[in-house]
Amino acid sequence: MGCSGLLLGRSLAGQHHDEAGDFFQLCRKSLQMYPAWIKQLEQEVAADILFSKEGLLFLASSADEFAILERRCEWQTKSGLKAEIVSVEHIKQMEPLVTTSTAGGLFLQDEISVSPRRLVDALRESCLRRGVEIRTGVFVKDIAELDAGAVIIASGVWSSEIDGLNPPLPLRPRKGQILSLRMPPASFRRIIRWKHSYFVPRSDDSLVVGATNEDVGFDRSLTPAGIGRLLSDAQQISLHTANWPIEEMWTGLRPATPDELPVIGLSNTPDVYYAGGHYRNGVLLAPITAALIEDLLLKRPPRVPIDSYRPGRFTEKHV
Repeated sequence: MGCSGLLLGRSLAGQHHDEAGDFFQLCRKSLQMYPAWIKQLEQEVAADILFSKEGLLFLASSADEFAILERRCEWQTKSGLKAEIVSVEHIKQMEPLVTTSTAGGLFLQDEISVSPRRLVDALRESCLRRGVEIRTGVFVKDIAELDAGAVIIASGVWSSEIDGLNPPLPLRPRKGQILSLRMPPASFRRIIRWKHSYFVPRSDDSLVVGATNEDVGFDRSLTPAGIGRLLSDAQQISLHTANWPIEEMWTGLRPATPDELPVIGLSNTPDVYYAGGHYRNGVLLAPITAALIEDLLLKRPPRVPIDSYRPGRFTEKHV
């Protein structure tokens, strides 16, 4: 799962996402599944997952950054997303507490967010009500004989630590430091992205500020450099945050593959499936990944193309 609950907006800012290719379609399909999925889950377990449909506002600090947003807006609009270029004046109307100097912005109306912790808690409760056995404190060491119809490897960055996987999973942890502030009620409405940082406002008046992206192995420590950068960026976006209390600070480990795409599909071992390597998109891709694994288990054609995510692509020989 991702650290913040940021959804499609995070995916549209990475190396694979300035075109309407297969990964964009995967993300978009999962985004479309979210509202009904969250509604069903919240009703089933009587939970508030802090679901927000207020959209995401990208801020451009220079003419060059604004030109990138204009190009992004063009192809996303052609792909059917509700994307809109917004002026400096419009940004101030939308989010009056933004104080950084901008050259304009891009507003993605379809963007949504959830609280990953609350989502996981709700999913756990749903599973228990359906008779799913959940074992905690258990470490899977290797692939062995198991009396089961199928096994799904979905242990996040720790999947690569399991012996006997065929093919192996080349996952590398990417640490994300993150924090939350206690903001005055309704200070921000929308997710805001500026350079490499973002705000995710919650209806409980917390403001998530994220996130670093560090190649430091399994080290989950909080550091002055990491937290200091987030606090500095938060004040760059809005000077008002300088006096807001720090609520919490934490870290997460993102499972990154060499090409930064997920691994979804049947392994070389019969009835062993992979569902991992989602990197920064674990929250966004949760429903579509579950649906694709269901398709594979029931021997149905996958509802979206998954060849780009095949488990063996890293060990294939190209001629």
